[in-house]
Amino acid sequence: MYRLSSVALATLILIFSARLAHAGWIKGEFMSDGKPVEEHHCVPPGAGAHPAIILLHGASPKKGLGDEAFEQMCADLAVQGYYTEFIEYYSQTEAVGVDRPKLMMQDFPIWLAEIKAGIDDLDKNAAVDPHRVAMMGFSLGAYLSLSTGATDPEQVAAIVEYYGGLPEPLDQRAKTMPPTLILHGDKDSIVPVARAHELDQLLTENNRPHEIKIYEGAEHAFNFEGLPFWYRADDAHDAWERSLKFLAANLHPTPAK
Repeated sequence: MYRLSSVALATLILIFSARLAHAGWIKGEFMSDGKPVEEHHCVPPGAGAHPAIILLHGASPKKGLGDEAFEQMCADLAVQGYYTEFIEYYSQTEAVGVDRPKLMMQDFPIWLAEIKAGIDDLDKNAAVDPHRVAMMGFSLGAYLSLSTGATDPEQVAAIVEYYGGLPEPLDQRAKTMPPTLILHGDKDSIVPVARAHELDQLLTENNRPHEIKIYEGAEHAFNFEGLPFWYRADDAHDAWERSLKFLAANLHPTPAK
């Protein structure tokens, strides 16, 4: 049986450890309206200005829900060549669940301002190409991603939105929306699939580049293993592969070898 020499083994360990450290879940912060906003980022290997992806979580009654899943996404996207940043937009507000829509509407502008500040901060990062920054949002995070793309299209190169929608007051901004991927389950009990069809129609009417995939029988958050009553492995895999293909087509990353 072939065995590695101690030198070769040590070299492999160093390489593997360095790669993990490089793409790890690194905590940081930036300022919005003079207040700190928490973020975690994963840096792809290699030098140069990388395309970037901002990850946005959905509504939940507490901070940190689903962090393990987002940590994995962050690492996976970094391997694909993206500087990836998870923004904790609850940094300046309390955590809001779907059972508090009025508070959600009240805090929405604060969250948008935080995300805008996060993009501005990334634009100053030498490791990021400011012309290749995409949004990937889930549920409430998808609403925020789409709203950011509608209001600041010059700063957003693409959007991947999982089971969200565009707030109606922003419909008139659809004419300048960045390329958008719409992913939704047709049995969604939190955000009705009608929101996906409405967005599809709006983008079609405005001749905006987009793709849509509706998953038959899928509920809300169908791609999170931590929610076994909704999780659908095949749909989750398909949605992730579609996301990677869409992002690659619009951001042109250099994946790690």
